[in-house]
Amino acid sequence: MRRNWGAYAPMPFVGAAALLLVLILLTPVLISNGQPAPGVLTQAELIVDRVAGSNVTHFYIRAPSLTIRYSGMWVGVASNFSWDGSGGVNWTALTWSTWYNETDVLSIAFATTANPVAVNITAYYTSPSAQATYVGVLAFAIGSAASGPVLYGATSTSGVTVPSSLPVDNSSLPLPILLTVGSSGGLP
Repeated sequence: MRRNWGAYAPMPFVGAAALLLVLILLTPVLISNGQPAPGVLTQAELIVDRVAGSNVTHFYIRAPSLTIRYSGMWVGVASNFSWDGSGGVNWTALTWSTWYNETDVLSIAFATTANPVAVNITAYYTSPSAQATYVGVLAFAIGSAASGPVLYGATSTSGVTVPSSLPVDNSSLPLPILLTVGSSGGLP
């Protein structure tokens, strides 16, 4: 004897009930009450910015999501070296004369008129389940080309990508650069 269950439980209502059940079960996973585990949301990035006609370069170190709190951030700045954007940077000859050290922080921002300038970045993130350290050692110089000012970049950190040159204009800057997972900024 075969019955028609559609009279008691029409399919649109069964589908809606199944969807509601899935949402109820997944809501605690989708809306976290704590810190996220280390990953894409917590990966630190360096943002480099300079306005055409200005002699100031701005640096911002933060997470792309803007709401990630790092246990610690350390940024060393070296500006007493010679590099014009061509050739390689003598990374071992850099002297980190200025340090920004912060704990329980969302970001670090600073500006400099130095040209060239190198930054040594370490951002340490912890959550109840794990921790991660994001690092990068990068150098930047402002030069000139026939088309106008140019931002030159270089890095000694494997896994960090920085363009070798960009025009200093609103179409290419600010420049976000993702840092890589490592043990400390340090030198190669």
